[in-house]
Amino acid sequence: MKQENKDGEGEVELVNTGTWEVLPHVDTGSALPQKKTPSGRVKVLHLNYTRSQKGELVETEIEHLRFFAKTSKELGLRLEILTNSKSREDVEQELYHNEYQELEYNITISQKPVSKWAEDSVEYLENGKVAVLKQFNDELLQKAMTEGRRHRWQGKLTQENLEEALEEDHLWIPLGIRVNASETVAERERAAQNQGQEVAHIRAYIEGGNMITGEDATGKPVIMIGKDAIATTASIYQINDNDVKRIICEDFGLATIEQVICVEQPGQFHLDMGMLCIGNGIVIVNDSSEELKDAIEMVEMVPCLTTEKMAARLKLQFELEEEAAKDLEEAGIKVIRRKLEKYMMYNFFNGEFVNGKDGENYYITNGGTEEKEEEFEALMVQEWKVVKKVIFSPIVAAQQSFKDRGGVGCRVKGGF
Repeated sequence: MKQENKDGEGEVELVNTGTWEVLPHVDTGSALPQKKTPSGRVKVLHLNYTRSQKGELVETEIEHLRFFAKTSKELGLRLEILTNSKSREDVEQELYHNEYQELEYNITISQKPVSKWAEDSVEYLENGKVAVLKQFNDELLQKAMTEGRRHRWQGKLTQENLEEALEEDHLWIPLGIRVNASETVAERERAAQNQGQEVAHIRAYIEGGNMITGEDATGKPVIMIGKDAIATTASIYQINDNDVKRIICEDFGLATIEQVICVEQPGQFHLDMGMLCIGNGIVIVNDSSEELKDAIEMVEMVPCLTTEKMAARLKLQFELEEEAAKDLEEAGIKVIRRKLEKYMMYNFFNGEFVNGKDGENYYITNGGTEEKEEEFEALMVQEWKVVKKVIFSPIVAAQQSFKDRGGVGCRVKGGF
């Protein structure tokens, strides 16, 4: 069974008829998601604001609200804020200040509290539709992703450490399944419908941070997907990886499965925590080789369980980074290796490209030390020449956010 691509660029071979009986109907209109490269020219940022589970104001959340509001005002971006009624007063009280008078923003009220990670539960499509994740069985999802890792990670760790990494993933590389367990998808869907937007559904289990829509060196659209998502979806539907790629092609209007690039998790639960697509077929992938070297030396100097586990975790991270780089290069992507993240300290991979009112591109990311910020901005502005300026969040807020396993790029979602 084949489907002609509407752009005439080729054909997408669909999965067999028997498989389609267990797949939901396609409702996306086969439209490409908002690109996460400079060519996406993002002018709208979607932000979720929430209080704590106890309903208390959290300083880290307020700090990020201020940061995004200030940045959006300065660059001329529109801010779309989703929050529930109890948290609304925090937003209104903050944005009432005179400094935000020129800020264009809209507040949408959800019935229930939403996750602060706006990136992960939704994709904004070129045809105007809002695509949310299909809900799956939590237990099935966890089992499928775990078994996918078991298969791919054999030989990268001792068997004992592999079992520990799979059973205690939160201490190694967390499973990227938290969106499914939250009510944010339902709230995002309800909010979109209330605003008169047409809602579609992403049939593969791909959390937003584990999918990067960009372009190759010729300008052709490509979508990079973390292998956790590919393996999990294949297991759930009982199909192979190429069939998963065909599903993604149909959902997002890609002509061939070669435009879906399956990438090993680069030592992170989401791609956008360990790699950055700067456009034109160029991707920066983290390089933890020096950190691993230091950890191995520490084991030799102070041999104990703590140093050995640290070295084992860094070895896994490094080997997965190597695999990710190889996957990208085999797909024709140019890879540049740089150390742009350090656990709980800084992460410049995680951010958002936006287009300012002056027509220039900017990159918004997590704050770090002054030295690290200057080094990264020099790369982005002078060496790679992809943005006019890098805008960093307050370092204290950034490091607090990392404790919750997310950063600036997880908190906002670029839209049309």
